[in-house]
Amino acid sequence: MSRPDRDRDPIHDAARDLFDRASDRLDQGIAFRLRRARHEAQQPPRRSLPALVPAGAFAAAVLALGVAWWLPSSGTLAPDAPDLSVAPVPAAEFDTLLAEEDPELYIWLADAPVATAAGPRP
Repeated sequence: MSRPDRDRDPIHDAARDLFDRASDRLDQGIAFRLRRARHEAQQPPRRSLPALVPAGAFAAAVLALGVAWWLPSSGTLAPDAPDLSVAPVPAAEFDTLLAEEDPELYIWLADAPVATAAGPRP
């Protein structure tokens, strides 16, 4: 890098001369290591994502095992038997409930035609 003579400063010239004399005395091995260290220092920092992948996979496996152990067995999730904790309503109470509701609605529903799979009657 050459600069025009008007921009030269005697302090910079002295520093450059000192650097040149010091670098001339270095052997090739040390010069190579210094260039390599300078090159690595100029590179952007490496991300440690590959190191986190096994840790993430392990955490996911532990979470899946924990959820599988915590959930009840599949037979208790969807029982085939009806829930007997709710008692059926006797016919007398059902009639009372119908009388308390709008009776005209139920009369209309009773008179409405019922759709069948066979189609309309002739």
